[in-house]
Amino acid sequence: MRSAKNAGRRLKERSKPTIWVYAGGVPRFLALCLAAIVAMPLLAQPQPRPQILSRLTWFDRAGTRLGGIGPVADHGNLELSPDGTRVAVAVTDHAQETRDIWIYDAKSGDRTRFTSDPADENWLIWSSDSQRVVLNSFGREHLDLFEAAARSLEPHTVLMQDSVAKWPVSWSRDGRFLLYVTNSRTTNNDIWVLPLAGDRKPYPFLQTEASENWAAFSPDGKWVAYSSTDTGTIEVYVSPFPSNGKRWRVSADGGSQARWRRDGSEIFYLAQDRTVIAASVTISGNEFTLNGYDPLFEIRHPYGAYHAFDVTEDAKRFLVNTLVVSPGGATVVASLQVPKVQ
Repeated sequence: MRSAKNAGRRLKERSKPTIWVYAGGVPRFLALCLAAIVAMPLLAQPQPRPQILSRLTWFDRAGTRLGGIGPVADHGNLELSPDGTRVAVAVTDHAQETRDIWIYDAKSGDRTRFTSDPADENWLIWSSDSQRVVLNSFGREHLDLFEAAARSLEPHTVLMQDSVAKWPVSWSRDGRFLLYVTNSRTTNNDIWVLPLAGDRKPYPFLQTEASENWAAFSPDGKWVAYSSTDTGTIEVYVSPFPSNGKRWRVSADGGSQARWRRDGSEIFYLAQDRTVIAASVTISGNEFTLNGYDPLFEIRHPYGAYHAFDVTEDAKRFLVNTLVVSPGGATVVASLQVPKVQ
């Protein structure tokens, strides 16, 4: 996630200065030195963000392409609304070099811009009834979490406002708790809990020297699936909520971006070779059982730091942020074939 973090608007490239070198009165080596000194700031100028284009594309469990949603754009994180009618996507505004949240109609592909201020908004999650949203905002002076109605950002409630970068990743079905990820120089990515009632004092769910990420509440709110790098490889785990120190490993050979099936019977995650894996699970009381794996299909997505896919309530269709153009200019054809990793 850190590689995609943008804590504010990038500086625009300044125009190239004119360097005047007089023919007389100035030794040639001195003129060259002066020219080099004047030109030095140019070397430090930030390069424009590479042009990366993708399209939101539906696939079935076999990897058959079913169709696309909306236009080709520089899409980041995506999140389907629980009712399946809309999808929130972070889209890059290359004129401003920031991301804004857009809401796409999941059927027609029509889209509406949800945020348009100079700050960078790159992550949005939905309430269980699809009526409210929580999103982050990376401004010049502070880094915020907002709650608003799904139909409009205004009016909105500021949930958190400080200097710590935050990504909201999961909202419990009963609406009482929010999971969000932070970043620290000493503990990397950590998972925190924000109670939305009572004293609303945040507390850590997982905070270690490893990187913990991609947290997701189970449908009943009693478990959390997440990724951790504490073994040296990023893997998917499940722990009770609230945490009691126990955990069960879900992924076989690396995994991230875990998402629960709405009935809690499967956990979908992305393997290291970009295959979407369906893990069959059973929960009985305080015990978690992994029943087996079903590799579904490989995907080609543009960013490892954003959710590359989401899944419908019946788990029969997957919405994938499918790469179309890479930074090097190579085109990946979004055909009926399953995208292959090169």
